[in-house]
Amino acid sequence: MLYRDSGVDIDKGDSLVDFLKKIIKLKPENIGPFAAIIDLKVLKEYSEPVLVASTDGIGTKIDLALQWGKLEGLGYDLFAMCANDIGVYGAKPLFFLDYYATGHLDLEVSKSVLRSLVEACESFNCPLVGGETAELPGLLEKGKFDIAGFIVGVQEKSKLPNPSKVKPGDLLLGLPSTGVHSNGYSLVRAIIEKCGLQADYKLGDGTLREILLKPTRIYVGLAEEVFREFDIKGAAHITGGGIPGNLSRVIPKDCDAVIDKSSWEVPEIFKFLQERGEVPDGEMWRVFNMGIGFIFIVSKDELKDLAQFLQNRGESYYIIGEIAEGSGKVVLK
Repeated sequence: MLYRDSGVDIDKGDSLVDFLKKIIKLKPENIGPFAAIIDLKVLKEYSEPVLVASTDGIGTKIDLALQWGKLEGLGYDLFAMCANDIGVYGAKPLFFLDYYATGHLDLEVSKSVLRSLVEACESFNCPLVGGETAELPGLLEKGKFDIAGFIVGVQEKSKLPNPSKVKPGDLLLGLPSTGVHSNGYSLVRAIIEKCGLQADYKLGDGTLREILLKPTRIYVGLAEEVFREFDIKGAAHITGGGIPGNLSRVIPKDCDAVIDKSSWEVPEIFKFLQERGEVPDGEMWRVFNMGIGFIFIVSKDELKDLAQFLQNRGESYYIIGEIAEGSGKVVLK
C-alpha cells in the first residue's frame, strides 16, 4: 500500500509548494530548508520596538465560497482578519504564515485561495514567508478545507494605545466595513438554507454571491498611518461579537462606550438578513459588524485633525458615539 492509497498525495503537496515558490517574492536569504529566516534590521528604525502577533481564520465563509464557486477573495479575508487585529495597535506588518488543512488536496482550489493570500500579503509589503499544507483524510471531508493565518508586526512601544487614558468625553470614530466581512457566516448560511436563497439573487446593485463573498476590508495600513500621526487612546477591530463584544475590550471599567446607532446607515445586507432570518435586533448587533469594521477612540482635541487627515485620503468615517461614565459596557442607543 502507498501513502496515496490512504488519501495523502505527497506529489500534489510538492506541486503546491513549487507553485507557491514561483509566485512568492522572497529573497534567497529568507528561505531556509525548514523555517523562514527574518532579517530584523527594520527594528533599528524604532527606539523601543515591540512585536505584535496575532492568529485567526475565516470560519464558515469558506463553505459558502465553495458552495457558490467564488474562492478568490478568501486569501484577502484571511490576511485582513489577522492584520486588522494588529492594526488596533497601529503595528506595521512584518511577515505572515499560513496553515491550510483539507480532506483531499484539490490543486485548483488551493492555488486559487493561496494565490489571493500572496496578493494580499504583498499589497501590504508583508511577505508570506512559510506555511503548512496538511492533507487530513478521515478528519476533514473530501471537498472541505480550513485555513488559518499568523502575522507578526512591529510598533513603537510609546505609540501603543493605553486604555487607562480613555475618559468621558472622548469620541468614537468608526470606519465603514465592506459588508459582512468574515464573521457570522454560520448564521448567514442557515438563513440562506432556510429561505432557499440562490447565489444570483439580486439585492440592490449586486447578487448575494457578490455581496456575501466580498473580501473583508483591510484596515492595517491606514491604522498604521493614523497611529503614527495622532494620539490614539484605543482601537477595536469589529469581528465576532459585533461592536458590543469588541469595543468593550478596550474601554476602562469605569467608563461606558455609548453608540448612536443612527449615526450611520446600516448596509442593506444586514437588514435583509435580519428580515429573512427573523433575527432579533440584539442578536444582529452581537453577531455582525452592522457596517462598522474598525473604531478609533480619540480625544475631542484630536478629532478635527484626524477627520481632516482621513478626508485628505478619501476615507469615509462616522462619529458613532462617545465615552461616558459607566461600568465597562457598550450601550447601543
